[in-house]
Amino acid sequence: MFGGKKKRILEQGTQATAVVVNVQDTGMTVNNNPRVKLTLQVQPDGELPFQVEKKTTVSRVSIPSIGDQFIVRYDPNDKSNVEFDAAAVAEINQQAEAKLAEAAASQVPADLAANGILGRGACVEVQRTPVGNLVTCVLTIGVRLVDGTPSYRATTQISVSPETAAQITPGQTLFTVRADPQNHQRVVLSLSEPTPSVVINEASVMDPPARALREGSPCRVVIVAHAEQFLRLPTGEDLFATKVRVVQDGSELQIFLPVPASAMALLVDGKELPAKRILAEPNVLTVDWTAAQQEAGTSALLA
Repeated sequence: MFGGKKKRILEQGTQATAVVVNVQDTGMTVNNNPRVKLTLQVQPDGELPFQVEKKTTVSRVSIPSIGDQFIVRYDPNDKSNVEFDAAAVAEINQQAEAKLAEAAASQVPADLAANGILGRGACVEVQRTPVGNLVTCVLTIGVRLVDGTPSYRATTQISVSPETAAQITPGQTLFTVRADPQNHQRVVLSLSEPTPSVVINEASVMDPPARALREGSPCRVVIVAHAEQFLRLPTGEDLFATKVRVVQDGSELQIFLPVPASAMALLVDGKELPAKRILAEPNVLTVDWTAAQQEAGTSALLA
């Protein structure tokens, strides 16, 4: 009966952190390990803390002290029923060990840490292979370096935690990279460094927004979502992958949107902005930042 109740609480009970506020020796031992009575202050998320007493057998070389923390589960209908959530602790420890192993496995080689060329890497393809607590990811990446080297593709690999590996998505995930100055195909990911903005001068990226401003008809758009790309035009604007909705016809499209530093505060999801669009080429569209800043200035004066 008691085993069934414990199993039910561990499977269905509410999880919380518990802090030891008192420890008493019961005078009993089990296999030479003392049985103690702990007073726990249970601290559920979003609820008031409460105290319970819990008798448990502990290792004689690891007796709990006041202030120690545990993860517990309790019956919300009878808060005196509390069990230690050993599975949650084991999972947290496993994740911590995986993070430590990831940090050790993903260290940048000393020569590249000192002399490697910084750059931006974009995931093109990933192959994942579990190895122990880590996942080895073999990556094909598009590389752009800060020294102006033309963009190119390279293959590299890194061992990371399962959680990190699951977040690597072709076409979406960006990395900081370091490349060997003598052999640009020797590229490693640098997980601890911020990704630099790299100047891009490809006509396929620069021409559409320039043509839209020059030749397009006025319209209005709503910023649906945007993501930094760590790319910068030679004229200084940062590029964002941006999904916009055209107010006039409700169409939604994905564009590379140049944003000057002076207008960065206006790039907000859900914000409506003036734009220009070439009607014969509906995907050639960009925000008219000069008009947007004028509107913002007028709104500020009227407020």
